[in-house]
Amino acid sequence: MAKNSSLSALHNQKLAKYRQNLIAYFLQLYPEANLEELEEVAQAFTLGTFEKKQIILSSGEHSNTVYFICEGLVRIYYVKEEKEITTWFIKENMIFASAYSILTKDVNYSNYEALEKCTYLKIEYNVFEEFYHKYFSIAHLGRRIIEAYYGLFMKRTQDVLFLSAEERYSTFTEHNSDLINRVPLRYVASYLGITQETLSRLRAKTNK
Repeated sequence: MAKNSSLSALHNQKLAKYRQNLIAYFLQLYPEANLEELEEVAQAFTLGTFEKKQIILSSGEHSNTVYFICEGLVRIYYVKEEKEITTWFIKENMIFASAYSILTKDVNYSNYEALEKCTYLKIEYNVFEEFYHKYFSIAHLGRRIIEAYYGLFMKRTQDVLFLSAEERYSTFTEHNSDLINRVPLRYVASYLGITQETLSRLRAKTNK
């Protein structure tokens, strides 16, 4: 009984910590948000886990779920001509969802894979949306989340279109240096739009 009680207390402590991290993420996007309202929203998120290499969502499926990664790493990719093209890495204290599926009600076109064992908080988008109608500041927060997602998408698109391979690698290491040792190099190369051999040369050049 004591052991179960200790495990329950540890679970509750972790859940409280993760929800505080979620609130901190929201406040980064919208510092003017009402803290009590954010705490109410955070309470609606539930805790779960993905196993390493688990496919969270496949292309062609619908999804209405918003995830906040507490621990672990997720890769987003699509398949073209039998090759996996990595488009995004989602690490701790980042939110992800099948935005296209949620906004258009159409099927998702990407695959989501856990590269590491993940702990996450999640909420169904329609539940999150109910808070938009309840609190003006949460509606504004929702807009900030979409704006941030779109801004990152546009930055990613511009990098692919206008930066050289060396510049893309430099930008990646500047903002995601921790991922170099967490992500297989073939996925990093795919994300950068270069071959693994080119990535190896760039790493060797940088490390001189």
